Amino acid sequence: MEKRNYFISYHHSSNYTQLKELRDKFGNKTFGDYGFKDENLGEFSKQFISKKIQWRLWSSSVTIVLIGEKTAESAWIDWEIWYSLQSYQDPNVSRRRYKPKGLLALYLPCNNPSVPERLQQNIDSGYAVEIFWDEIDTHFNEKSTQAYKNRNNIHLIQNSIPLREEPKTQFGNLSLKKLFNL
Repeated sequence: MEKRNYFISYHHSSNYTQLKELRDKFGNKTFGDYGFKDENLGEFSKQFISKKIQWRLWSSSVTIVLIGEKTAESAWIDWEIWYSLQSYQDPNVSRRRYKPKGLLALYLPCNNPSVPERLQQNIDSGYAVEIFWDEIDTHFNEKSTQAYKNRNNIHLIQNSIPLREEPKTQFGNLSLKKLFNL
């Protein structure tokens, strides 16, 4: 299996168990995990959290979105998908360029999967790749490679719908677009 750098986007309170199972299953063998391990970010400001997410997304090549029953409810997940689909050129460092990330939608075992609209648009366009939980043992490498290769198909990216409400922390609201000069 080829090793890649992944950012894992998930609904923390409802899908943390599956996240841990995924990490245990593949560990360092298959992927560099640029998600947050056991860090509790809820006590930090939105600016701090957003910057940490931004740097980890930049360091990854594929964003895995765990699809459970509450995934579409999360403004943070919408933002992580939105940001994964952005190209970025650092105005201060010409060599620092970031292309959009591949998207891998991983459906968790649940009765009512809740797919965020932005992700569904990219599944429909052919940019995002889908895989089901019961397929990860046999098809994870194939599907993640396909998501990685789709980064060259930027014409398929659908990212024009407005961001959902701004993610909130106990420290209030700060516009993500202003924060990242977008």
